[in-house]
Amino acid sequence: MLRRPGRNAGVAMRFLLRSLALRRGNFLMAIVAIASAATLTATLLALDADVRRKMSQDVRGFGPNMLVTPPLGTEGAILDEAALRGAAARLARAGIAVEPPPALLLLASGGVRPAGTEGAWHGATVTGAEFPALPRLNAGWKIEGAWPNTATECVVGSALAERISSPRGSSLVIHLGDHELSCHVSGVLATGESEEEQIFLPLSSLQEKIGAAGRVSLASFTISGGSAEVTRAARLLEKELPGAQARVLWQVAEGQGALLAKLHRLSLSLSLVVLVLCALCVMTTLLSSVLEREPEIGLMRSLGAGDGEILAMFLGEATILSLIGALSGTLVGGVLARLLGQRLFDAAVTLRWEVLPAVLGVSLALGWIAVLAPLRRALAVRPADALRGE
Repeated sequence: MLRRPGRNAGVAMRFLLRSLALRRGNFLMAIVAIASAATLTATLLALDADVRRKMSQDVRGFGPNMLVTPPLGTEGAILDEAALRGAAARLARAGIAVEPPPALLLLASGGVRPAGTEGAWHGATVTGAEFPALPRLNAGWKIEGAWPNTATECVVGSALAERISSPRGSSLVIHLGDHELSCHVSGVLATGESEEEQIFLPLSSLQEKIGAAGRVSLASFTISGGSAEVTRAARLLEKELPGAQARVLWQVAEGQGALLAKLHRLSLSLSLVVLVLCALCVMTTLLSSVLEREPEIGLMRSLGAGDGEILAMFLGEATILSLIGALSGTLVGGVLARLLGQRLFDAAVTLRWEVLPAVLGVSLALGWIAVLAPLRRALAVRPADALRGE
């Protein structure tokens, strides 16, 4: 008997649609299983990007995780400002996330005393810094008042302000070699570290005053992605800046990397467990459907349907179930990610439509893998035995 492919394909399609209509309960269970896997995938992918961003922001409160300094044993403003800015752009082009932009610092030793007073100078480190880059890089710093907005304003460390009796709103005179300058204290800074003994001026003001235009003493970076990414950035910067030394602050870098690694491992292990359980559920449902439909399959074979038609029918069922499960799971996953992000991580998580291809891929793979065992059973059905009920 000659087979007519168009007729056989039509028969297979009618059996497919009839099967979906008559076995709504079984297929609904399969859709729920696939949708559960799709929901988990969509939720974790949505959380991954936004929670990682939120965690990176929180870790920034610990300060920068890499410093670029002159070689050991050298001092002074010997780093080129333009070269450092170019190196930061080079990191971004290499796919290394530098956020926020680096802060360039110029350090000078000087003396300070309240304006309008006479007497000894109080020794202090005078730091020229970029505002607002410096406070963004050190989100954990606390300031009473405001950061400088003009060239005549400055910020004083809390320990130095107490030592020289210069609260916010007072004026200071700073002695730098043969030069003196006056500034208005716009804020008092508390860090719990050596910065409390420093006085901060706008970078350009200090460069001009000490004759170091275009030169800086060090640069502070925050590199996202953990210790491995920070190490890669340090090596690249040392190549870009001959004579400079990139020092990784391991405690901060490894802390960020450990948090992100734990989140990734938790997501991966949870995903594997749920995917295996969902695959077993789908496979059991489809295998049960095959056992119920052996007479139908036998009838199809007696009408001339070959392995190709049987294969197309079951793969069609699995594909339809996977697509329905993927779309519903993506919508539910977006809502769930938003709730979890707000409740657990205090992060604003949005539904990202770019996760849809990944969810579709996972759902289709799950459906096609789960149909393998039922398909093998269906292909082994012999028309005569099936029609006799054996």
